[in-house]
Amino acid sequence: MMSAHNIFVAHRHEDDHLVGELKSMLAKSGAEIRDSSITTDNPNDAHNEEYIRSLLRARIDWAGKMIVIVSPETYNHDWVDWEIEYARKFPDKKIIGVWAPGTTADNLPEELEDFADSIINWDAELIIDALENEHWTDPDGAPTAPHSIPRAPC
Repeated sequence: MMSAHNIFVAHRHEDDHLVGELKSMLAKSGAEIRDSSITTDNPNDAHNEEYIRSLLRARIDWAGKMIVIVSPETYNHDWVDWEIEYARKFPDKKIIGVWAPGTTADNLPEELEDFADSIINWDAELIIDALENEHWTDPDGAPTAPHSIPRAPC
């Protein structure tokens, strides 16, 4: 039996459907995922930026791993960038980028390129393995060179 993983899925609200698809795909492959993400199924309805940050901090703190859905919507998006920047402060928190279907390498957020432990294509087995190990692929699934990850302790 696979171990359970507490994750936070960083994404744009335009990609909420991909969060559901990701969790469903992983569950069908036997992964037990507990997700603290904020989606339309679990909205925060907040408008005060500091309050939103406090909600996100608590959810990211709880999660042992962060999955960032890489899509045209996440590139240069302030909240996704902030979530990655916050998560990187924890040396033991894995940050995994997952290329959404149809995404190109041009859609990779700079923060993810700088701080990811893995960046992989939309493949359940690779994603499950990346929860424990390091993997690097381009959006089409071809292997790429690992990246150097500068991490800062809290």
